[in-house]
Amino acid sequence: MILECHNLKKIFGRVKAAQNISLQVERGNILGIIGPNGAGKSTLLKMITGLIWPDSGHVKINGFDVHREHSLAMRKTGAIIEWPSFYPYMSARRNLEILSGARLKKDSQRFREIIAFTGLEKRLDDKAGTYSTGMKQRLGIALAMLPDSEFIILDEPTNGLDPAGLIEIREIVKEYNSRYGTTIIITSHLLNEIEQICHDIAIINNGSIIASGGIRELLHASDILTVVCERPDEACSLLEQAAKEKRFPICPPARLGDELHMELFGECAAAVNRFLIEKGFEVSRITLKHKSLEDFFMKTTSGA
Repeated sequence: MILECHNLKKIFGRVKAAQNISLQVERGNILGIIGPNGAGKSTLLKMITGLIWPDSGHVKINGFDVHREHSLAMRKTGAIIEWPSFYPYMSARRNLEILSGARLKKDSQRFREIIAFTGLEKRLDDKAGTYSTGMKQRLGIALAMLPDSEFIILDEPTNGLDPAGLIEIREIVKEYNSRYGTTIIITSHLLNEIEQICHDIAIINNGSIIASGGIRELLHASDILTVVCERPDEACSLLEQAAKEKRFPICPPARLGDELHMELFGECAAAVNRFLIEKGFEVSRITLKHKSLEDFFMKTTSGA
């Protein structure tokens, strides 16, 4: 594990910003941290990077305690927390030189690759104050990647971007992770982007992690089956009884108009279809829908 957080607590006055948060990130993975505004995402990232101390618990990066061995823990870690800030009257190149803590090797192959990755080649000597929102986000990502970061933390890197900018930042993150095996934590309110980028997710609400794990495993743990058949009331009753008898791993169906909707917990759509046909129902349509991250997020946080 490149990151280990154990029982982190942080209280600001009456606000419990973090409550017993434990989290691990495997090397080479992309973790998405999502949650409502004020859920505790930025507080967690600030504790991970050592910007604030937890009231209890500890964080380790590469086996080093972030708060007691900060320079060792952060040696191969780059982070942009909240909004990237730059000196507007200096060039992008000069900003990178200063803000990288003199670790920037201007003539290194990796530096040239990072600048190419982020699309800054033609604007590197322009003043940062002339940059658009999208270019400032690119510059922030480039800063996090320097000098040879093995672990990158990006807090809302797609804030304020148009659709084209969103796609470009998404591809930068995915390609960089794929090419170099760099571990990345990313936060965003855009759940569709998180779903496309990340291997794992952690949902945080009211200072606690309420769900975490591999994104495919979490989303595909249950699917929604929609069935359209004759005599839907009778079919619904039979399927309710089958669910109670645990004949299929399903929740009792709900009727919405002419459709029957039920949650499946396994690959049993074909068995449900066969069951109805054997009972004499003519099935005119049957569809299976995987849950989206938006579905999972709303269901998880509404019950939190």
